[in-house]
Amino acid sequence: MSSSSKAMTPKNKAPKSAHKTSDGSNSSHTDSNSNFKEPYVNTNTKKLNTSNLTMKPLNKQQRAALASETVTQIKHNCKVDAAKLKKHSDPSALPASTKLAARLNCGFGQQRSVAALNTAFDITAGGYNVFAVGANGLGKRTFITQYLCNKSHKQALLKDWIYCYNFSSPSSPLAIALKPGTATKLASELIHIWQQLTLALRQLDSIQHDKHSQTKDREDLAQQINSTAEQTLAPYFLELFEAYNSNPKLLGYLKLLQQDLISNAQLVLQATDLRFTPTHNQQIPDRYNINIISSVGSKPSSEYDLKQTQHHTPDGAPIIFEPNPSHSNLLGKINQTLQAGCTLSNHMMIQPGALHKANGGFLIIEASHISEYPEAWHGLKLALRTAKLSPVEVSHNTALGDNLLTPEPIPLENKVILLGESELYDQYAEQDGEFLSLFKIRADFHEEVVRSTDNEIEMVAKMADIIAKYKLKHFDSSAQATVLEFLSLLSEDQNKLSLHIDSLIQVMLEADRLATRDNADLVSYLQAKQALKDISYRSSYLKELYLQEITDGQQLISTSGSAIGQINALTIIDYADSEFGMPALLTAVVQHSIGSGDILDIERDVELGGSLHAKGMLIMNSYLRALFSPYHPLNFTASLAFEQSYAHIDGDSATLAEACALLSALAEVPISQALGITGSMNQLGRVQAVGGINSKVSGFFDACSHQGLTGNQGVILPYANISQLMLRDDIIEAVNANQFHIYGVKSLSEALTILADMPVDTTNKKGRYHKASLFGKIIKNLKKWEEQLNPPEELDEPQPADEPASKETKASRRDE
Repeated sequence: MSSSSKAMTPKNKAPKSAHKTSDGSNSSHTDSNSNFKEPYVNTNTKKLNTSNLTMKPLNKQQRAALASETVTQIKHNCKVDAAKLKKHSDPSALPASTKLAARLNCGFGQQRSVAALNTAFDITAGGYNVFAVGANGLGKRTFITQYLCNKSHKQALLKDWIYCYNFSSPSSPLAIALKPGTATKLASELIHIWQQLTLALRQLDSIQHDKHSQTKDREDLAQQINSTAEQTLAPYFLELFEAYNSNPKLLGYLKLLQQDLISNAQLVLQATDLRFTPTHNQQIPDRYNINIISSVGSKPSSEYDLKQTQHHTPDGAPIIFEPNPSHSNLLGKINQTLQAGCTLSNHMMIQPGALHKANGGFLIIEASHISEYPEAWHGLKLALRTAKLSPVEVSHNTALGDNLLTPEPIPLENKVILLGESELYDQYAEQDGEFLSLFKIRADFHEEVVRSTDNEIEMVAKMADIIAKYKLKHFDSSAQATVLEFLSLLSEDQNKLSLHIDSLIQVMLEADRLATRDNADLVSYLQAKQALKDISYRSSYLKELYLQEITDGQQLISTSGSAIGQINALTIIDYADSEFGMPALLTAVVQHSIGSGDILDIERDVELGGSLHAKGMLIMNSYLRALFSPYHPLNFTASLAFEQSYAHIDGDSATLAEACALLSALAEVPISQALGITGSMNQLGRVQAVGGINSKVSGFFDACSHQGLTGNQGVILPYANISQLMLRDDIIEAVNANQFHIYGVKSLSEALTILADMPVDTTNKKGRYHKASLFGKIIKNLKKWEEQLNPPEELDEPQPADEPASKETKASRRDE
């Protein structure tokens, strides 16, 4: 094995729900000498025939027959029928084509988040911003954008915002609000006024030049220039005053602008002062130009604007997604220029940020992205807290000049929506004292929805929406059913559909590619199934390497025969972007007559085991102590280890396997290597559900297939996981052919009975474990090890060998 392949080591996956237990439990085995009750027997199967136990003592042959019947019936009770290994979608209940699908319900599957969004957007008070919580790939941004595009924003306070020159304080540009959509028009009007003024002044200069050649009299030139400027500007500004008479702040600016143009008309004509001369890319000097910061309905004006996703609500409120929320991209910046060794800036160098463009509407940001920019995060909080936007200089290089601008703040009237996973939300909530006061609404996005007929039809509508967006071929009903079954597999539940939209889109895109290759009009079952196989094949390289190592004997995994103290624990191998199930050899070694029941967790001691794995070990240890200590002191030391495991292991899904391996070693009873096992366990011996169940079953089936199916192989899994099975067709075919078996167990005793092929906890009339049972063998060994450590003193007068046994001794033997 190469060093790189050795990194492909098993890792137990934590159970899907740490508190998940099965329903309808009944006590089946009771130990009268302890509080332990083996809790489960399947109630829908026939009971064991134990009536003859109360009749007369059984001979050895009868006891063996009863033990065999016990094992057979437990196996029968726990065996899972092939019909329960996968839930199929009925194509006849679906539209014949996605072209016939119903219109998509915008809130499908996300009613909780819709309610949260409605609350946030209906309240105008500060702090009612949103943190949308959900796993990556759920389509949170797309969902929220579509939701907003279909929702009227009645509270929208839409305005255009401009920065203009402050004639009384040039370093403090004025921020002026305009009616929606009028900023561009005003800018065009000011350019037109400038052009008319410069044209009139040039004509005046030409006339005066001719007069000068004849009369050489230019004493009244300055007065004529000012008079011409005043006469030229008057009608244009009169129109502006009438058009904007409802905006006092703008009127005040326009009056000052008119006066400044008139008083500086001679400098305008001379065009020697840079303040009154347009730059090479401007039609009007910066002094008289306006900087449009935001304009309702405006189109992207730069290459970066094109990268921002921009939409609008039905009322015209902007919906902006900022892909790179740096400080300048989010809050804007003020550029600078260098002239004569000094840095200069003016109102035209103010560059708006995403908050400016989204003002009056909605700004969507990935929380993980803004967390990379601490200054941007602090700037965003300041803006939300003060409800004001104030751009800052790019750099404060006062050594080169002190021409620093302090623009008038712009009122902030929008909603900010952060997108992130729950871990990131918790991190913000715990580490940032302002977070919860600024983002008062948490919108939780569900990862799955109940798999009902109505919801399957809704999901087909979602597929139709994706088809329209990506211009794909339509899917027939068989392809729809295949995709729905894939979504159920993705959710790890027969009765759920995953809402992981990214995965859905990937399957649909690849199925469409195959349909195009096949010149098919519709995507059918064949293309949908092949797309899923292609995706699985691309991600199975590491899995195939691991299986080859098992076949070559590099990984010591056996899927046949039996052995004492070793078991095939089913694990999830998680390596980069590849995740698959595979068996791992788990061994238990017992040193008798030493210690007091201590169990060494080798993975934990070498710091390869996580806290959940350690918890599972402690639970198992507690179970064993409570089970056997009432009968005899625990006089052994044991150790457990995952063999050929070189990476971190966590999760408690191997607890059941560890308990079975250890009990096998204590009883010195071999257990089957043809069966893989997974399951969490509590202190009462009840088996609990685990995660990754389909991957684990598939992984063990593949390992068995590589070594050859014998008809004895199979998987033992928690009964509670049966409803989560969505197994591959080839596995179901093998189960139908009795080449592979699935057992669902509710208790450790059921699992161990199947593994050891013998009764585990059967008791006599006195409530003591039969010596022939596995637990009885353990108690017998505990006593034997005690005697080996402390042998009994020899009697002075030993009893003759031929002396008949007492009645009491005979009775005790009959009870066995």
